[in-house]
Amino acid sequence: MRPSPRRRRVSLLVPGWNQYGRGIIEGAWNFAQREGWMLDMHPAGPDGGMRMPAGWQGDGIIATVHSTALATSLRRYGVPVVNVSGARLPGVAFPRVTSDAAAVVGLAVAHLRAKGLRHLAYCGDPGRRFLQFWTDAYAGAVRAAGLEPLVYPGAGRRAPAGLLARHRDRARWLATLPRPVGVIGWDTITCRQIASACELAGLEVPDQVAIISLSTEDLLGQTIHPPISGVDIPVKRIGCEAAALLARLMAGRGAPAAEQLLAPLGVTTRQSTDLFECDDDHVRRAMRFIREHATTGIGVAELVRAVPLGRRTLERRFAALIGHSPAEEIRRAKLERVRHLLATTDLPVPDIAEAAGFAYAEHMIPLFALHHGATPAAFRRHLRGTAGPDRAGVKSPAAP
Repeated sequence: MRPSPRRRRVSLLVPGWNQYGRGIIEGAWNFAQREGWMLDMHPAGPDGGMRMPAGWQGDGIIATVHSTALATSLRRYGVPVVNVSGARLPGVAFPRVTSDAAAVVGLAVAHLRAKGLRHLAYCGDPGRRFLQFWTDAYAGAVRAAGLEPLVYPGAGRRAPAGLLARHRDRARWLATLPRPVGVIGWDTITCRQIASACELAGLEVPDQVAIISLSTEDLLGQTIHPPISGVDIPVKRIGCEAAALLARLMAGRGAPAAEQLLAPLGVTTRQSTDLFECDDDHVRRAMRFIREHATTGIGVAELVRAVPLGRRTLERRFAALIGHSPAEEIRRAKLERVRHLLATTDLPVPDIAEAAGFAYAEHMIPLFALHHGATPAAFRRHLRGTAGPDRAGVKSPAAP
């Protein structure tokens, strides 16, 4: 009898204190289950301290490598390592699977710009130098939009001691910014601190300060006051793709590329960015009407009656202030609802199409693919880091 092949042992060294890290862990775990790996999980806490257990022996490592010291430690094991950190450190050249920082920040900038905001700021975590790549991505994105970067100075100096002192420091910084302003926070916890600093400074969110996170925390993001908008990153897919790459390396095949950057999936919009800033009252009223009624099946005719304004006049003002037509804005709002339901529910595609205001799923699917680069079924699979066909069937308009 032929002996059974030895099971691979893989170590997973990824922070598990936020949804970003937990998603990566889940995606890698899903892949490990299919491959029959023995997965040793060592999730670090918020202090960022990560280390391999003494005496560990195995076949491969998936790790968030955010320090040269950790990289040096991992090399000593003599096994393949896949890095899921976005930090670029000198001398650290492990194959990498991570989010596309430039695309993530670009989506946050586009979201705030679409709200009519002309000033965009960034607040990072001053105690974590390895996060500088997010600051650099922000600076590049706002300069590309023709704006001047407005970076929280704490990102380049020692953070004040104590939570209240940090809130006061951010409040002083926020008070110096032109208003209204959009503030991009590194993560949801940072955005919670920004919201607290706004309260200290007497600034209204979102009317004076709109806040968006570079990642999404479902529970934390919704329970903060006000609930925080965030960019959706395919964290489970990052974990799954990292595990797939590690499988290649453990089998003796090289990495197809030095790094694999995964694009964000969209923005989960909550109250912290629920505004539209412009000098045209009719366009503001139209945008509010779209936000409130887009998924009920409205068209431009209903919008014109609600404003009220002539159709051609409204279309001309939309083109000047927003860059596209009222019809496109309605489609964008409906597709955003589709994206949100795909990400947060197990509803079949036809039910999602109906809930988003589409008459038939067949009308929604090609539009969604055009805007998101994938069909709803593929989008849901990528989001969850799973393989296999989507079981959400699609009925034809003539079906009973």
